[in-house]
Amino acid sequence: MTAITAYTDPPPSWEPWYYDYRYGAFYIFPPEPVRGQVNALRARYDPTSQAICDAHISLTVPVPRPLADDDAAEVAAALRAVPAFDVAWGPPWQYPGIPGAVLRIEPAEMFARLVAVLEGCACFAHATPRRYPFSPHMTIAEFVTLERTAAILAGLAGAGLAGGFRCDTVAYAVPDAEFHFTERMQWPLGDKSAL
Repeated sequence: MTAITAYTDPPPSWEPWYYDYRYGAFYIFPPEPVRGQVNALRARYDPTSQAICDAHISLTVPVPRPLADDDAAEVAAALRAVPAFDVAWGPPWQYPGIPGAVLRIEPAEMFARLVAVLEGCACFAHATPRRYPFSPHMTIAEFVTLERTAAILAGLAGAGLAGGFRCDTVAYAVPDAEFHFTERMQWPLGDKSAL
């Protein structure tokens, strides 16, 4: 089996939680102009998060090992069974009692289906179990206090931050030595070949 991408050797500067993500995870990266709009919010309200990864919807727990060619083929086959769908995003809100401003993401049932299909693949055998139930969202700011969260949400109230886009691909992204995630591979949803 051959790994589909190179993986960094974690440097001593990595935070302890970074190590869980060494082999990446699966995400949906919104298309432009949504991606640029949310990236701008992230850069303004939580530059630490933006430095780690562009605007995204996290789908899976971290992959526990390098993704190999046969894993990529299994993911492609699994995603062919899930049709492309329309995503509704916004408005900004927060999970009760948890610091951080996020954008709502719907339809929850389609995202739950994607997660079940992906985490059912062999590459997730022996993965660390999910700590919280899956809930699709797109983060604006996560490394902030409850007070800062309230201020962010108040500042964004009435800004019309809502919209939609077509979800037709799923991406695999992996961090580099500076813990910045980049897309390494994409798969189309539905009945198409890998991109």
